[in-house]
Amino acid sequence: MTQYQNVLITGASSGIGAAMAKLLAENGYNVWGTSRKVTGQLPAGISPEAAQRVKFVQLDVTDDSSVQKCYEQVMHEAGHIDVLINNAGYGIYGAIEDVPIELAKAQFETNVFGTLRMIRAFLPAMRQRGSGLIINVSSLAGKLVIPFQTHYSASKHAIEAFTEGLRQEVRPFGIKVAMIEPGDINTNFNNATQFSSIEESAYKKWTDASWRTIDVNLQKAPPPEVIARKALKIIRSKNPATRYPAGDFMSEKFPFLVRFLSDRTKEWAIRLFYNINF
Repeated sequence: MTQYQNVLITGASSGIGAAMAKLLAENGYNVWGTSRKVTGQLPAGISPEAAQRVKFVQLDVTDDSSVQKCYEQVMHEAGHIDVLINNAGYGIYGAIEDVPIELAKAQFETNVFGTLRMIRAFLPAMRQRGSGLIINVSSLAGKLVIPFQTHYSASKHAIEAFTEGLRQEVRPFGIKVAMIEPGDINTNFNNATQFSSIEESAYKKWTDASWRTIDVNLQKAPPPEVIARKALKIIRSKNPATRYPAGDFMSEKFPFLVRFLSDRTKEWAIRLFYNINF
């Protein structure tokens, strides 16, 4: 284990966040997990000993006052936070033409500005201590744009940029920054996805075909524990890399392989993968 001890995970009530909370607690870390509605429900299968190291905090990352209350509560209980994992986020689905601007804004408010609020809240204390680690959960979609999930991809592109920039800015203060780029992971992500409200969309033929493929792929995808193990690897690393692709074999290798493809070939491969026959 590194010198880190206290970990805060946003969006920890289910999926990737819950898997991270469970694994880190089982490996001796003290975990504060956040969710918009605190039910006190611990990650499934967690041991009684590890359960004592997990606490839940109510948090809405889109609300400044909620972030401030979370900060005050966690710092009061923990004294300090060594590791901040920005995991809270969701997706929207639909053609760019069909998605209302307000829905697009809401996507960025959670995925991007929610992450920035948490960083701005907890970074000063890390800087003053001269130690800390920030892990942003990005996505493979942050590198490869998914048609009809373009807003989600754009939000994760933004996380990629903020992660790279922050990594450089806080380097003199002894703070490490890294990001995990999950591919398809078998969680409740699809059920939480918001759809554009256009019933008779001009894109319906392709959005329907693509969504069926997305849904099938998600059901066959590896469990969220693979992302949790990646987070544990980063926390234990003395000098973490910038990005960690994660998921099945292709999710881990495709970001490297795509460097050698032309834009046209990359676009063709994405259309083929998502069964979009333009």
